[in-house]
Amino acid sequence: MQLLVIKLNSLQAIPEYALLGKKQADDRFTPSNWKKTSSLTRGRRVLLLIPNSDVVLSSLNIPSKSRKQLLRAVPFALEDSLAEDLDDLHFAIQQSDSTQDTHVAVINHQRLGLYIALLREHKITPYYVLPQLLAQQFEKDSWSVIQGSNSQNPEQTNDVDVSVRTNKYTGFSCNQSLLNLFLVEQFENQPTKKIATNIQQDMLPSELQECDFNKLDAGIIEYKSAIAGLDLNLLSGYMQKGNTTNTVNWTAWRPALVLAGLLATTWGVILGWQNTQLQQQHKQLDTAINRVFLDTFPKSRVVDAPQQMKSKLNALQKQTGKTIDSPIPLIADIGPLLKKYKDINLNELRYQEGELTLMLKTPSLTRLENFKKEAKNNAGLDVKIKDSNTTADKVEAKVIISPLSALDNNTRLMRVTA
Repeated sequence: MQLLVIKLNSLQAIPEYALLGKKQADDRFTPSNWKKTSSLTRGRRVLLLIPNSDVVLSSLNIPSKSRKQLLRAVPFALEDSLAEDLDDLHFAIQQSDSTQDTHVAVINHQRLGLYIALLREHKITPYYVLPQLLAQQFEKDSWSVIQGSNSQNPEQTNDVDVSVRTNKYTGFSCNQSLLNLFLVEQFENQPTKKIATNIQQDMLPSELQECDFNKLDAGIIEYKSAIAGLDLNLLSGYMQKGNTTNTVNWTAWRPALVLAGLLATTWGVILGWQNTQLQQQHKQLDTAINRVFLDTFPKSRVVDAPQQMKSKLNALQKQTGKTIDSPIPLIADIGPLLKKYKDINLNELRYQEGELTLMLKTPSLTRLENFKKEAKNNAGLDVKIKDSNTTADKVEAKVIISPLSALDNNTRLMRVTA
């Protein structure tokens, strides 16, 4: 991949560029003008580096692998630490493959739009946007610490900013006067053995003096270090408001999008809570079933409560010669299937006259049809789907469960035997 890296220290600053690729491992930033910079885009993807002060970086541990659920949950998890309203912010996320850590980059939506508009004004379309610190030198188990002039006020030489990259997607920037305080705190939480920096070693805290120090040239960017952070691209999921180059007329859809956003926010809280509570709910369900069984049959030993309840009920029916109207057999049959389909949530359960009514929420109609087929073929249950409501990412349905008729059950047994 060939990259044109454009660095901007502010919206008013002149662009600096560097050319990187598999055959060009590093390059020095060159101050230029927009005409020259624009001429270099052919055959290259554009990586725009913006001031660190415009972006908030954070890491969270959210037990979900669904990107949609993460995008809904992350803003609320960070709300108390952000100075702006959530509606004014854009969130880019990246989830670690090896851990459940979710890395987040946050930027004011309008400000990101200004950077994009500036490049498009000069006929440049960015492919990636990152804060500058996520393009500085990166090595595993190593930090890079770069001292430079204030990104917003480059002429104020007494006002110095320092940026620290601690991992692929993490780091921070601060004023020089606060650097040692933040470095010590970071070192206590995430110690490192190596530090690459353009700051004199004796200017750094004593706690870091035992690390291996390497000299760093702040004006050079490395290809491997730049591409390491690309998955936290600020353009991920970004939709520019009022984008006239978009082929879709979003104005007509604005009321629907506003409504969808409100619904997504509401469901985001619910789904995030459900996901973290899923295992606990299964344990609570098992505990409740066991308790009902022991209350009904106190002298029995629990092995498989649903099946034991079903067997006890069958024995009672044989003794009395009467059919006992009870939901226990249906619950015993459908319970294991509900546990198997972990992505199908049970919201409500009712029983009346031999029918069990379930209010289910599933990812898709296909998943619900598979559930229905398995309930019939393996559990001998008749499943009827009624009053389904389908949205982009879920299906809510009223499902009626009852035993198969004798004819249908015989047909099922013949298929199984065959």
